[in-house]
Amino acid sequence: MSVLTVSTPFNIDLEFRIAPFHKRLFAWFLDLLLIIAYAYVVFRYVVQPLELMDSLGQVAAILLVMIPGYSYHLLMEVFMNGQSLGKMAMGLKVMDISGQEASFSQYLLRWLFRLFDMGITMGSAAVLSAALSRHSQRIGDMVAGTVVIDKKFRTDIYDTIYLDIPEDASDPIFPEVMKLSDRDINGIRNLLSTKGMNRDTEMYMEQVAVRIKDVLKIDTDMEPRMLLEQLLRDYNYYTGKK
Repeated sequence: MSVLTVSTPFNIDLEFRIAPFHKRLFAWFLDLLLIIAYAYVVFRYVVQPLELMDSLGQVAAILLVMIPGYSYHLLMEVFMNGQSLGKMAMGLKVMDISGQEASFSQYLLRWLFRLFDMGITMGSAAVLSAALSRHSQRIGDMVAGTVVIDKKFRTDIYDTIYLDIPEDASDPIFPEVMKLSDRDINGIRNLLSTKGMNRDTEMYMEQVAVRIKDVLKIDTDMEPRMLLEQLLRDYNYYTGKK
């Protein structure tokens, strides 16, 4: 199993499982079926009824199919947060290799190189680069600085940044928490959810708490676990309540 490890400023390593090749292949196949289904519907219920059989009509019909079909992956990843319908079904997601959300320019780059990866070379370039690269990246991913991860591997950490806030929750204590990134918050949550706490883990938690207090310049006598839990609550308060 290939794993991408991302370090945060607080020495908390986040691990993301690289999407297995068979899952990516199946996601691609599902997307292809959807595109084919779209093309069939357009020809069956738009082109044929309107009898677009002259030269101009044929060009319009081809564009009506090709433009949405070819731009499908770009539009889906941009508006669906790094996922196409096939990727959603397989629990996959495109993200920046640094662990952040991918930007529009990154989605655009990997989409532009799809013509070479999946088109001109008939998929052979994509298969070879995914097989030989460290993080199973096709050429488009390498150029864009993106990677495809398996969200289902760490759903509890990757998808659930926030904590539920009870109605009677106290006011936040540390507004400085907003200096932390989502990756840092995920890392803290990961540390707090560690099962089978032992002395080594407790010592590591103390080190993390000291590091965070130093970076955020906060002065508190809270126990390490209490401090980290309070930071999560405060982060959730500031980002979840407007």
